Amino acid sequence: MSFIKHFRIALSLVLLVPFAPGFAEDDQTRIVILGARTSQGHGVHEFFSGVRALETMITESGAFEKGTELHVEAFPFGWTEETSLDAATTLVMYFDGRRENPLQDAAVRSAVSRFVSDGGSLVSVHHAAFTNDEALRPSLRSWFGGTLPADGGLAHAFFSVSATENDHPASRGVGKIAYVDEAYPPLDFDNESERVRPVVTGKIVPLSGAANAEAPEPRQGVAAWTYERADGGRSFAFTGGNELSAFDVPGVRTLLLNGIAWASRVEIPETGVATRADPALAAKLLNPRHGKDPFTVSAVMTAEEYSVMQLDWGRIDWHVTGPMGNTDVLTTGIAIVDVGKSNPRHYHPNCDEVLHVVEGHILHTMDDVTVEMKAGDTVSIPKGVYHNATNIGDTKAVLAISFDSAWREVIGE
Repeated sequence: MSFIKHFRIALSLVLLVPFAPGFAEDDQTRIVILGARTSQGHGVHEFFSGVRALETMITESGAFEKGTELHVEAFPFGWTEETSLDAATTLVMYFDGRRENPLQDAAVRSAVSRFVSDGGSLVSVHHAAFTNDEALRPSLRSWFGGTLPADGGLAHAFFSVSATENDHPASRGVGKIAYVDEAYPPLDFDNESERVRPVVTGKIVPLSGAANAEAPEPRQGVAAWTYERADGGRSFAFTGGNELSAFDVPGVRTLLLNGIAWASRVEIPETGVATRADPALAAKLLNPRHGKDPFTVSAVMTAEEYSVMQLDWGRIDWHVTGPMGNTDVLTTGIAIVDVGKSNPRHYHPNCDEVLHVVEGHILHTMDDVTVEMKAGDTVSIPKGVYHNATNIGDTKAVLAISFDSAWREVIGE
């Protein structure tokens, strides 16, 4: 079955223990997962693949087997004529609320509003609880107990987050999660309500994206929270999940499954909700050849077939990449920086980079360290490290760049 269409999975499961309070009267848990078509690039805001990952994680989780039947309906590319919330227990949304998404459709907003009014539970992953639509903002705030303010600012990166010590069931087994992701605090919470409870907090580093910008100081922020709504429904939100690779981080998996289980009124074990899903699930969604034998024949790419990116600071000619189909292990290319120009400060969450100056004279910055480099010089850049280059010469700077992943992800470029 093509994943372009929505796919439906209904698993009839043996009753192992009495069902948790809050299950539907027909002893069924029905979870609808709603994605969107938009993406910022391979592996970033790839909502349709994230929906597939969430579906697999849920259906292969023992915690959800405690009901007589589990039904998961996944709509990776958004609302369709077959989407319905009439019998749903929980709606999970994974998309960018500030760009093209299902809630921009008045009929979908109306359906979700009715679902919420009837006490249905909501889960937001990454940007689904955010919006640029001032008319929709009050609804999102009432649905989730908080949202991003109108002047919400720029992206942020987690370096270390951990479960709060509030004995909330959704924090069970999460512990400390050290990885790179994005969040968008400060969040506009309903501070008057005790029904809003932070589940995961951590050190969050603002990301400016500006060339040669100083890395700001980390600050404490909320990455996930729960909300007991006045209508009796439950809501959970996690602002991470910018990169699809986040779905392979064990702590993130536990956090998401805990949140979905809590919203669905499914009992959460003391060690948190686990899944039997492939530990490299996201990696295989990103690269279907992940874990398979490497190519045994050469794949010739002529100069005319290079993938060229024209940019306001220069250009990048990609020679070998996963999307181009001529490798499954690395990425290589040539970056050309125009005189006096800088590429934006950025980082790679899933791979290291090696940069070699072929021609020209540059100023290269990694975090707060800046060095001059000339033709023949080489620098190794670890994943997660902010960096950029400025051409300080009088001719174009030609840089050979390579990465230890065929599916390079980038934040800030």
